[in-house]
Amino acid sequence: MMIFVVNCEYNIGETLIDCAFQKVADAEAYINELNSDKAKAIARCKELIALREGEDMVPYLVEEYAVKFVIVAVELNV
Repeated sequence: MMIFVVNCEYNIGETLIDCAFQKVADAEAYINELNSDKAKAIARCKELIALREGEDMVPYLVEEYAVKFVIVAVELNV
């Protein structure tokens, strides 16, 4: 079974896992919406940093750098 994991890339080289989809079209629609709106991408990245690393790490996001959401295909052996 293939799943499509969405990662958030920020601060030149840092990555956080956002979510996963079973259909590539759903993942593409999700990342296209975020990548086309810088404010949305930054807001979602801040949410992910707060959830995964803690609120105190949010100020370390450098908004001038690109915040980009990408898809990584993962094969699950079930």
